[in-house]
Amino acid sequence: MHIRDEVDVAAMPVKPAMLAIQPRVVVCLTNHERPDCAHINMEIIKLHYPQPWPVVHACSGADYTPYLEDVLVRCQPRTIIHGALNLLRQSCRAAIEEYNPRYLIHLEADTWVFDQRVLQRYLDLLDSHPEALIAASSWSTDQRPKWREKRDPVAKLKLGAAALLRPFGSHYGIKRRKTLSTQFFIVRNDPRFFAMLDALVPSQTHTLEHDFYHAFVAAFGRKAIIGMAEREPVHPDYRHWCEPLSLYCQHWPEQLAYPGDIAAAGGNAVEVAGQYFIPGKKEILAARGVQSPGPAMRRLLESECTLYYNPRAKRY
Repeated sequence: MHIRDEVDVAAMPVKPAMLAIQPRVVVCLTNHERPDCAHINMEIIKLHYPQPWPVVHACSGADYTPYLEDVLVRCQPRTIIHGALNLLRQSCRAAIEEYNPRYLIHLEADTWVFDQRVLQRYLDLLDSHPEALIAASSWSTDQRPKWREKRDPVAKLKLGAAALLRPFGSHYGIKRRKTLSTQFFIVRNDPRFFAMLDALVPSQTHTLEHDFYHAFVAAFGRKAIIGMAEREPVHPDYRHWCEPLSLYCQHWPEQLAYPGDIAAAGGNAVEVAGQYFIPGKKEILAARGVQSPGPAMRRLLESECTLYYNPRAKRY
């Protein structure tokens, strides 16, 4: 276990590790105020993946206690977009300097991928396509659910057009296709990519996923991207989980109780921004039926009250 502090990416070039054997993969985990999600994510990777992969964990929690990570990078908390980008940079930098792997897999702490074979498949695709640099989904949004809610003639016309055009490969009604998910991606260890990442300046008018895509395409072109078609479009159907990728990234420890049901039962209902009727981390973990769960998994599965779980994180 190695603990290090963040470095100034603008002031210091990356120095790849000098190892006798270059590992194929390092997992870069990033975490802001989601330590319990990070603990379970590490148990999935370290205790249940057949192939052992090192984990580099960049964390902005001052009171975080090291767990199963091989390298912990302690980072200062920042605003949401700048903080996410800094954690991403710091985890990648540490992975290169400590291991210099062929590939890096980035996962945010609450983004769990249970099946290592999914990751192996995309690693193999990158191996067989040397012109490609990254495997990732977009951060796209399907407009059809909003059109259905409106129930006006224009919305009905758009729904009809989508129904006609989509079978022919059209992306009609899908917005934000020119984005790259920073939540989960696999990237080849290439100094040009990390130079691009270090130079990336987030805008005030777009998402980080938008800026990440445009900086990447400007540097390498669209052919350098292998898309994850299983998750397209991401919003709304695959935002919180994507079964074909065995990917789950809900923000809450257990399924949210619908405020209307609480009020009907005579309780005090508190509106929580987000979606109801969606399984939370606890329900997903139970449904997976993980053999030999680690301590963090057992605590979530066995706890009647989950208020302990990521206590500083927003419940949305």
